[in-house]
Amino acid sequence: MLTGDDLARRLGDVQSLVRELPRPHGQAVQILAVSKYASDAAVAALAAAGQRHFAESRPQSLRDRAEKFPDLHWHMIGPVQKNKAKYIGRHAAVWHSVEDAGTAHAVAAHVQGRRLPVLLQVDFSRAANRHGIAPEKLDALYQEVSAIRQFDVVGLMCMAMPGGDNHGCFSRLHALGDKLFGQDKSELSMGMSGDFRLALAEGATMIRLGRCLFDPETNCD
Repeated sequence: MLTGDDLARRLGDVQSLVRELPRPHGQAVQILAVSKYASDAAVAALAAAGQRHFAESRPQSLRDRAEKFPDLHWHMIGPVQKNKAKYIGRHAAVWHSVEDAGTAHAVAAHVQGRRLPVLLQVDFSRAANRHGIAPEKLDALYQEVSAIRQFDVVGLMCMAMPGGDNHGCFSRLHALGDKLFGQDKSELSMGMSGDFRLALAEGATMIRLGRCLFDPETNCD
């Protein structure tokens, strides 16, 4: 089990590594600490070490963590059903996984007094059990979601297939971002503990790290 000092040290190591890794696009990078398997004590320790942006993949967990740690920024990175829309609209700092207009409207109905930054999730795999919009349908979804006044569409997100073509996934997402938002103007949420180096090389502006920070068996140096 990692102590608070261990977590602070791992965060510092990851921050140093991200600063040192080559970024051909010169982008600023935000590290998201994916805390779905982490204890509240581990979240508190990482926050005490300076980490402000965390991510959850389940709406109820996002709600619970946002209520328990209101000074932190909670990003929603998992699939959302309409009956859980209120948790995203009320508690998410950023919603990364927009994949259909119907759910987007359901979430927007619970956003009050602000505009919620959102990213559209793209799926390149064509697998039936994968979340995200097909690339050829992205333009239509972008137009629909951009028209929702409670939202600010800031970029795109993808999840590479385990054992799949990570390079292709990341480079294609960057190309789609350039097409929709202008060259190197899109937020790109891509890359996790096993592939964030490649994602950074392809222009990632947000990397989602869980095991690198919280798993004592994982070494991301």
